[in-house]
Amino acid sequence: MRMILSILFISIGIVLWCWGSVQFMAKRNLLWKIHALGAVDTIGTVFILLGALIQSLENWPHILLAAGAVIFWGTTFSFTIARLSDDQNERDAAE
Repeated sequence: MRMILSILFISIGIVLWCWGSVQFMAKRNLLWKIHALGAVDTIGTVFILLGALIQSLENWPHILLAAGAVIFWGTTFSFTIARLSDDQNERDAAE
């Protein structure tokens, strides 16, 4: 059961990675695309790390440290890109 759950989480993470890459082809602002890709990439990576945690419980400190770093830096980067996108949209509307 643990192996099936692990494979399920890892598969969801990989699907999210691929879906985010396909969404990068959308006709939107470049900064919006990077923000969306960063958000989906962060969530996909967390699912993959959860799958690894379920599969290998003895390595939980390392996996949780990696998950924390991904959550913090992925969210920070995505938020920064979103703010830049909002600022650029406001400048484009003013012109």
